[in-house]
Amino acid sequence: MRIGLFGRGRLGGAILAVAARQADVEIVWAVDQGEEPDEPVDVAIDASLAESVPAHLDWALATGTNLVIAATGWEIPDLRERVEGRLGVLVATNFSLTVALMSRFALVLGRYAQSDISRDPFLYESHHRMKADYPSGTAKTLAQSLMNGCTRKTEWTLGTAEPHQLSVAVQRTGTEFGLHTVGIDTPTETLTITHHARSREGLAEGALAAARWLRGKQGLYAMDDLAASILDPLFSFGVQP
Repeated sequence: MRIGLFGRGRLGGAILAVAARQADVEIVWAVDQGEEPDEPVDVAIDASLAESVPAHLDWALATGTNLVIAATGWEIPDLRERVEGRLGVLVATNFSLTVALMSRFALVLGRYAQSDISRDPFLYESHHRMKADYPSGTAKTLAQSLMNGCTRKTEWTLGTAEPHQLSVAVQRTGTEFGLHTVGIDTPTETLTITHHARSREGLAEGALAAARWLRGKQGLYAMDDLAASILDPLFSFGVQP
C-alpha cells in the first residue's frame, strides 16, 4: 500500500520509523510545510501543523486521495459536507486502540456514576509544557464518554464544578508524554483508570492502521469506526459506545 505523509515532525518521524518495519506499506513521500507531493498514493496521512490541514484537505479533494488527519488543534466546520461522496477522511483525537478501549471504560464508569448521585465522575490529564491544546483532544473525547454515561453531567469545566459539570484537571509541565485518568469519587471509595503513553509509536501504529482501513472508502470517519470492528465484540454483554 502506497502512503503519503504530510509532516516530518515528531509524529511524522514515528510514522516513518514504524512503517519501515511493516512490509505491507510504503511511504512514497514525506513532505514538510510548503512542499508539494510528487507522486500519487493510495492514502495520505496528515501529521503536520493545524494551520496546514485546510490546504492538505484541498489537495486531497483535488487529487481524489483519501486522507487520515492526525494533526491536532485544527477546525474545518464543513468537513463532512466537503468530503461526502468524494473521498474518505478519517479524523481522531488519538490513534491509540488502547485509548479507544479506555473511552468505552469511561462510558461504563459514567453509567455507574449515573446510578447514584454520590458517585462523582472526574478526569485528569497531564502533558509536557510545550503542548498547545488545553485540555487535550483525547481528554475532551474521554470527557464526552463520561458524560454520555452520566447524563446529569452536561458539560465539562476546568474550574470549580457545579452539579451539572464534569470536573476536568489539566497539567502542563516538564516532559510528560501523555497521561489520562478517568475516575469516580464517592464518600467511601474511589475508582480510577489511567492510560500512560510511553512513546508516539502507538499513535503511529494506529495512524497506519487507519490508513489501511480507510483505503477505498468514502465519507467522514472517526477512529472509533475502525476500533468498533475490533473492540465491540468484547462488549457483547450490552455496553455500546
